[in-house]
Amino acid sequence: MLHLENIKGKFKKDKALSAEFPIRLLIIKEASGLLCMNSGDYVLSPGRVFFIPEEGIIRLEAEITSAYWLSFSSLLYSEFLLQHRDAQSRNLFMSLSFKDLTNAQAQKAFTLLEQLKREILAKRDVSYLAQYLSLILGFSAVLNAELMDLTVDELQQVLRFKAILEQYFKTERSTEFYAAGMGMSSRKLNAFLKKAFKKNLPELLYARLMREAEELLIHTDYSMAVIAEILGFEQANSFASNFKKTKGISAVEFRRIN
Repeated sequence: MLHLENIKGKFKKDKALSAEFPIRLLIIKEASGLLCMNSGDYVLSPGRVFFIPEEGIIRLEAEITSAYWLSFSSLLYSEFLLQHRDAQSRNLFMSLSFKDLTNAQAQKAFTLLEQLKREILAKRDVSYLAQYLSLILGFSAVLNAELMDLTVDELQQVLRFKAILEQYFKTERSTEFYAAGMGMSSRKLNAFLKKAFKKNLPELLYARLMREAEELLIHTDYSMAVIAEILGFEQANSFASNFKKTKGISAVEFRRIN
């Protein structure tokens, strides 16, 4: 579901660039030449990240010293879309687009990609790789402005927190639990989350619970009581009132219209 490789060499546009999966990124480290599509030709330059739509046929007329060719499935991409619901994120792969990263941003992106290669080789589970991919997409598309000023170590901490949150958000609510998982004090964790997400732990937990509630309401026939139990609410009424307060409509109405 996810393939990442370094590519280099001379490429001619009489041969399309093949990919393992339909959604693709080309991240340029050092190259000269053009990326050629029906919509036009695009210059390859250091730090340029291309977001390539599923139906696009990619041809290169170029000499590449170093670049990353990343492809992934719609299943992994769906996690990114669940975390980024703005129009810019939804349209990221609708047509060919690109972002030019600064030198410092590009170096961070290259470090993240090298780490992702190691995670793929280590055969990490799909949920973890989905979180890693979501982080890389958000960073390389400059969709999460707060991430751009973080160090590589801090970006890795963001990924670690997301992985812990994904595993335990239904059952664990205490700051102490997540702080222990991160190897931090509660105070340091709260400061880090504010810096990285502009939210505190209760806000992040609550947002993740509501996102999961939406998925369960849309994709299952579970009763409100069962959904409340899955999400760790002691009573169905508590879940129902929290959902309505957040979404502005009842969970029953949300299910009906979706």
